[in-house]
Amino acid sequence: MAEQPLAYVEVSLSLLSAYKDVVCDFIIENIARGLILEEEDENKFVGIKFYIPQNGENDSLIKLQDFLDDLRLSENKRSLVLKITERVVKNIEWEEAYRKSVEPVVISKDVVIRPPWKEKPIETDFDIIIEPKMAFGTGNHETTRSCIRIVRKKFLPSMRFLDVGCGSGVLSILADKMNAGYIKAIDNDPLSVENCRENFILNKIQTPYDIFQGTIALCQNDNPYDFVCVNIIKSVILNILGEVSNLTAPNGFLVLSGLLKDDEQEVIAHLQKNQLNDFEILRENEWSTFLVYKK
Repeated sequence: MAEQPLAYVEVSLSLLSAYKDVVCDFIIENIARGLILEEEDENKFVGIKFYIPQNGENDSLIKLQDFLDDLRLSENKRSLVLKITERVVKNIEWEEAYRKSVEPVVISKDVVIRPPWKEKPIETDFDIIIEPKMAFGTGNHETTRSCIRIVRKKFLPSMRFLDVGCGSGVLSILADKMNAGYIKAIDNDPLSVENCRENFILNKIQTPYDIFQGTIALCQNDNPYDFVCVNIIKSVILNILGEVSNLTAPNGFLVLSGLLKDDEQEVIAHLQKNQLNDFEILRENEWSTFLVYKK
């Protein structure tokens, strides 16, 4: 096992809020496995803080600056970032700072998502423990919250649940707590799959389940599912829409999330092309989630 670095570099940047999601995605996928978000200046700016080993900070910061420069040019903006600062901290300092930044989240009045070191703020059977190694799946992102609200409203005991782009596994864990009959969770990111498995253990999942790294092709021989959640990106959703529709049982539910409001018309066109005409849209900030009723 590799030794933990003795010191880390804490990188802080103040960014225009409109670009927080794309920048957070880049940081998580390419630089750091976790980050801290801090709202600033009545939401015009957002603070992003993350930690990288001291011996590798130069390459990481060059990679980040190149990405920000390309983004600025593509968006035709003079500047996206107000400031970037760095400071060296000891290993234990950044761990403590990160732990303090992660607070329990309550969704739909009875779903709690919390890290293992925090107590639940309300009494509920839907107490989900997530080891927060990822930017999403902790309840702070609009797409996760929308999916959770739909699951709480529509999911019934004994339903078969398919979680495409499972991430931390939060939706599958909720399905287990709502007495699912079977759960299958898949993600093409090995770190997500590792985190999902860890969180299944933390939550003592009782439902029969499988967790796989890979694509929707892993489901091609499966029996239909009563409830299918697909929380990924638009391009992938549109490419696999026919497949996930076929995997959704008659009278079942298909949830499509990770979509922006600007994507709605394109998504609607693809739904209609696949004879999926009965749906509703849940919106929060700039994000949209489709709940499709399968005939």
